[in-house]
Amino acid sequence: MISRRRLLALGGAGLAAASGGRLLQAGLVSESASAATPLPTPGDWPAVRREFAFAEAAAPKIPLNAANLTPPLRRVQQAYAEASSRLAADVSFHHRALFLQTELARLRGLLAQHLGLADGRDVALVRNTSEANATVVNGFDFAPDDEVVLWDHNHHTNNRSWGYRRARRPFVCKVVQLPEQPRSEQALIEPFLAALTPRTRVVSFSELSNISGLRLPAAALCKAIHAARPEVFVHVDGAQTWGAIALDLRAMDCDSYSSSAHKWLMGPRELGILYLRPERAEQLQPHTVGYDYEFNYPEAGLPKGAARFECLGQRNDALFPALSAALEFHLALGPAAIEARIHALGKSLRQQLRAAGFELRTPEDERYALGISVVKMPEPAKAVAAFRNLYEQHGLYAAYVHDNQVLCDVPVPTEGEPPLAIRLCSHVYNSEADLVAAAEALRSS
Repeated sequence: MISRRRLLALGGAGLAAASGGRLLQAGLVSESASAATPLPTPGDWPAVRREFAFAEAAAPKIPLNAANLTPPLRRVQQAYAEASSRLAADVSFHHRALFLQTELARLRGLLAQHLGLADGRDVALVRNTSEANATVVNGFDFAPDDEVVLWDHNHHTNNRSWGYRRARRPFVCKVVQLPEQPRSEQALIEPFLAALTPRTRVVSFSELSNISGLRLPAAALCKAIHAARPEVFVHVDGAQTWGAIALDLRAMDCDSYSSSAHKWLMGPRELGILYLRPERAEQLQPHTVGYDYEFNYPEAGLPKGAARFECLGQRNDALFPALSAALEFHLALGPAAIEARIHALGKSLRQQLRAAGFELRTPEDERYALGISVVKMPEPAKAVAAFRNLYEQHGLYAAYVHDNQVLCDVPVPTEGEPPLAIRLCSHVYNSEADLVAAAEALRSS
């Protein structure tokens, strides 16, 4: 039986030659959805702030919650709207095939450049970090005595999800604890190495904690694990680093890396990535098998590389040019410059908070901190008052941290309840004035 992929291939060359120009002239296929909008000059942070809708509001609600969700760039919204209109005008296989061929080629090139990869096809396009992590959690076959090593600061989708998997079919989970105030890389690496045994199959950790702001030396940690146990599969949850740091996944030496576009990348919602080292991709089995991006079901067997995790059925294809717009923005500003700006703002905020007498869960050693600052509050009622003061009086929105969980709201607490912390995330769209206001809001609560 001839496949849809083969049918499209038989007519694809003629379609592209005969229709490509007309489609482009009609606005149905774009070379760059946001090309008409000039990119800010690198280092012009006020211009960067103007890229967001909140900057023009009369009473702006200013984001300090990038670890959860950022406002999308205007150019991302524009690219998504343009692509949605093009696709709504023609939902035929002919047009969608040409659209995907054009937009995915562009996107994969940008992903390779932004992630430090030779080939963007080593990245599966999934819905978000949760789906990418679920692929890793559920992708292995374990014996009862096989071991998985986790960090206790991992996000629930890379922590408790392993517990749900273990409840179905037993294996051994080891959870590593790290010092809150590390003084060296080795203090963060040795606990992982000490947990390794000949039965260790997977080590999985968040590169940056969403509940403390502690940043792990991911490349040094991956290399140390592989030096000790080359066969161990190392997964890095990069939900808090994609878009916040300059990444080179080949140099990191991880076997897989997951993240979402809606956090620090300031991209579209419901689009994420799962990078797989090519030679290890087949160790994982997909949890969903549907049609791929060429409208074909993998009848003859699963693809060999990351594409085996893209057989997800019908997707919202307009998200792809929206993600390309976000990546073009980051590459134009420079990932290293973005990382430096985020770190400078985070450091400034932490200095102000400590000067005001607050104790932080975030490391004092700035080598292990970035844009997330987690403030310990003396009592739950103080935390609630500060959280509400931030938003209601200053137009700043943040998050609570309760033990190892992030909360968006809590009822007014009673005495004796566990403590709450306040998480503040500074990003390139923030100003020093935002940080001064945040520190003052906490101090005066």
